[in-house]
Amino acid sequence: MKDLHDYKFNSTYELADLIDGSARASMGFWNFNERDFINSATKFSKYTLLHMYIEAIAFNYHYRDFRKNGTSIDEEYIEKWYTLFDLYSIKINRFKFNGTAKILTWFEKNNRKFKELFKNMAGEVFYVLFSNRGFLLEFNKLVSETTYDLIIPKKFLTNKGTIKRQNIPQWVKIAVFHRDKGRCVFCNTDLSQLINTLTRSNYDHIVSLDLFGANDPCNIQLSCEHCNKSKANKDGTTSTKYIPWWPSQ
Repeated sequence: MKDLHDYKFNSTYELADLIDGSARASMGFWNFNERDFINSATKFSKYTLLHMYIEAIAFNYHYRDFRKNGTSIDEEYIEKWYTLFDLYSIKINRFKFNGTAKILTWFEKNNRKFKELFKNMAGEVFYVLFSNRGFLLEFNKLVSETTYDLIIPKKFLTNKGTIKRQNIPQWVKIAVFHRDKGRCVFCNTDLSQLINTLTRSNYDHIVSLDLFGANDPCNIQLSCEHCNKSKANKDGTTSTKYIPWWPSQ
């Protein structure tokens, strides 16, 4: 059981809502590490592009909030942050409201602490959003726009300028297989081979590499061979069909 993660889920859904809304509003990557992006986009990494996006959006959003609303921030609001820092055992100096220091200055002095906090929370938000393929489609469209605009070393690119295909690691296949319940996301064909050994699994890019998609775990879905081959390569695509936890009455 050593691989179990202790997730707090405190303010996780609030942050997940912010990330979901940002992606659907086409708020792209900004104020991020381009080298880390290229590393994660060109070869499958457990530090996914979604982790990176969550951390960047969370920091940028709250930095803007402290800068814009600093004079109206009260002790009750700051106590919520102290609770989060305590949950993740991150020590931070408390802000003295009776002093002359500005709350924005306090945020800026502790920006590394906030980044550490958002990095911890990113794992929990990822856990929630990785299950939502509709969100992943919108997110990977943003990724493709960033990939198109970045200067990526030629060794990672095709002649067209898109990212070269990489073999999908087994750990990615296992995660995607379980997320998609061993069935084609388009036609629901059972791909577990427990019932039918004649169907073949295909691990398909949600936004294809030909459309500047990335070799990222969040850009992979499970499909049958027929649906994979019949997909139009004009835009990213997935489905919003899911198997419920139990049958409806």
